[in-house]
Amino acid sequence: MSNDRGDDMAGSVRILALLLLPLIAAAPAPATGVRCRIAVEGGPVMGGWAGGCRAGLADGLGAGRVRAELRTGVFAGRARAGQADYGIVVMDKDGWMMVATTPEPERPHLDQAADTFEHAFQNSLAGATAAAEAHRRAGNAASARYYRQLRVRLINGQPE
Repeated sequence: MSNDRGDDMAGSVRILALLLLPLIAAAPAPATGVRCRIAVEGGPVMGGWAGGCRAGLADGLGAGRVRAELRTGVFAGRARAGQADYGIVVMDKDGWMMVATTPEPERPHLDQAADTFEHAFQNSLAGATAAAEAHRRAGNAASARYYRQLRVRLINGQPE
């Protein structure tokens, strides 16, 4: 005795799956930096950018691996067209480096260096948050935790 009802249901599921396949295949990949690249001050382009991405280049808030001054680290902040633009590089072996390729405009009665420094740190905090969220959405809990911890390290390490 055959199970016609079961065969009909299995056939319906196969047809539904075939109809949905183009939608699944066309879904955009999460912005976790798999195909997105970042560099610092014209240095070598590295991968792993998590955040805003346009045409395979880091663009917007996020964080990712970089090489700066012959050392490696993680840049957190704002990127533009694949270049770190405004934020902080936390070096792997101690220290950090501010990146501010577009410093704040001079304003009367305001310390421009302090203002640029403050905005670099604010961008780094926002970039670490964006990277954590991008990895969380992609289901990468370990990387999401790393970037949340990076944000805390930035807060704790910020000079007063």
